[in-house]
Amino acid sequence: MKHWYLFITIMLLLSCEKEITVDLPIPESKIVIEAAIEQDEFAWAFITRTAAYFAPVDSSIIMNMIVTNAKVIVSDGVVNDTLKITFDPYTFPYLKYKGSIIKGQPGKQYWLTVIADGKTFTAVTTIPYPVPIDSLKFKPDKNQDTLGFVWVYLKDPDTLGNYYRGFTKVLGKDSVFLHPYPSVTDDRFFNGQTAEYSLYRGRNPLEDSLYNEMGVGSDGVPRWYFRTGQTVVVKVAQIDAKHYDFWYSIEQQFMTDGNPFASPITIRSNIQGGAIGVWGGYGVAIDTLKIPKHVKN
Repeated sequence: MKHWYLFITIMLLLSCEKEITVDLPIPESKIVIEAAIEQDEFAWAFITRTAAYFAPVDSSIIMNMIVTNAKVIVSDGVVNDTLKITFDPYTFPYLKYKGSIIKGQPGKQYWLTVIADGKTFTAVTTIPYPVPIDSLKFKPDKNQDTLGFVWVYLKDPDTLGNYYRGFTKVLGKDSVFLHPYPSVTDDRFFNGQTAEYSLYRGRNPLEDSLYNEMGVGSDGVPRWYFRTGQTVVVKVAQIDAKHYDFWYSIEQQFMTDGNPFASPITIRSNIQGGAIGVWGGYGVAIDTLKIPKHVKN
């Protein structure tokens, strides 16, 4: 959360020609929770603290923001699963709480309890039933022969109020699923119809050193393209309404970063008790596309 607001502040300061001194109050530190439970997988959670907008950012500060002594419990209403902190080298900020008892099942509700800094935070989520992927197709971008995007085709249920989040993983390149911006959509414009939308490769923070500030690699190729010859695994997850609201508000904030004329966005957290963040369930459909080495534009 801090990184988006920090970016906005820096952009505003850079746009000013006059030097201004502002005495800002030190904000109250809040707990930030990003937690999820996916179909057929154990629950996981990242627990961190917020920092002041102008606080220095380095590895020691980031590590101090990570809460390593929280008590994190997931329940399905019958069984409790106490998550243990683990090291995950593929997801930032690396120290992740992970369950070992409860695996997610579509159609069920799950409750999250986090006890940190002497406070208790709670949330509830549902894992919706997944919507199968009908097909995947690679389409080259304009004026490109080998670079493009993956298009997803699926049949939306005829009940209004289905919410989706998309992810991709390039085999041999990505160790985890990446999500683009925006990554979420709802079915208000295609309820009950065959839906189609494109996905591009999301940003992997662990690869930032391979790209310049514009997201372009040393070979001149932007990181968001897929290439001919690659094999791409696509994950389309159904999520519930509150889970969608959180990511939609986050992505709206991301899309307006640096725009001083944009309306402020309220982050729609579903965590109760004063923390910021989300506890979300994923009903997952997965398909794989092997992109041919030669594709007609």
